[in-house]
Amino acid sequence: MHKIIILLRSLYGYLLKWLYDLRLLRVPALGENRQADVIVSLTSYGRRVREGVVCYSIYSILRQTLLPQRVILWLSETEWNDANLPKRVAALREKGVEIRYCQDMRSYKKLLPTVFLNPEKTIVTIDDDVLYSRHLIASLWKEHQEHPKNIIGTLVVQSDIKCPYTDWKSAQCNKQDLYYFTVGVGGVLYPPQSLLTDMLDYGLAAHYAPNADDVWFWASSIAAGSEKRCTDRQFKTVSFDAIYQYLHQGSALQHSNVKGNILTNDMQIAATMKFIKERYGVG
Repeated sequence: MHKIIILLRSLYGYLLKWLYDLRLLRVPALGENRQADVIVSLTSYGRRVREGVVCYSIYSILRQTLLPQRVILWLSETEWNDANLPKRVAALREKGVEIRYCQDMRSYKKLLPTVFLNPEKTIVTIDDDVLYSRHLIASLWKEHQEHPKNIIGTLVVQSDIKCPYTDWKSAQCNKQDLYYFTVGVGGVLYPPQSLLTDMLDYGLAAHYAPNADDVWFWASSIAAGSEKRCTDRQFKTVSFDAIYQYLHQGSALQHSNVKGNILTNDMQIAATMKFIKERYGVG
């Protein structure tokens, strides 16, 4: 039954994708409605840029009931530039989306460059292969207004390093906890200074958690003493790329992180937690 639900949601995602392609779903520009004082930051790579897959995730952000002030898409400077940027991706600039290039930091590009340039801003990270609820930003912003120091997600689990990552259970949404784990795919809001500055070092992150930015940011939040909580509404993301990823195993980080083909989440969690315990005395 679980696989059937995933398949149906994936087909729904593809339907929405086609509606965007046929221009039956309108995509407004930034500034067309009320704004939250946040920056939405994400990254993408390879085929997802080349074929414009990332555009659909951004379309879903531009259709929010409460728009962010800015949306920044970070791409690797060794792979992309203005001369070879696909037309569909380049057209996002007409909607107010900023497309920037930086050092290739893999999935860490979705947050680190934005934090470096905007250390005093509240940042929301999203993934590049799902469609988000139109109420995502409004929900995160509402929770942030009530709990301005907390890191907030729509998909939050209670960590337990004694158990495999896949066995971690959903967190309670009416409380906050230092060890709650915000799962990046659901969208995560980071207030200023909520991550330990010393750990915003890609060289360090790549050593301990090269394929698990969510794990590293979680550990950084623990080291900084930042509690996490989830929104009062939990939203289901809609994948429009799941079928492709299933047929092309290894095309997404989740295949190696969860299924264990290369370096699992559990291995990276263990290495990261050992690091913060030895260096900062927490964990």
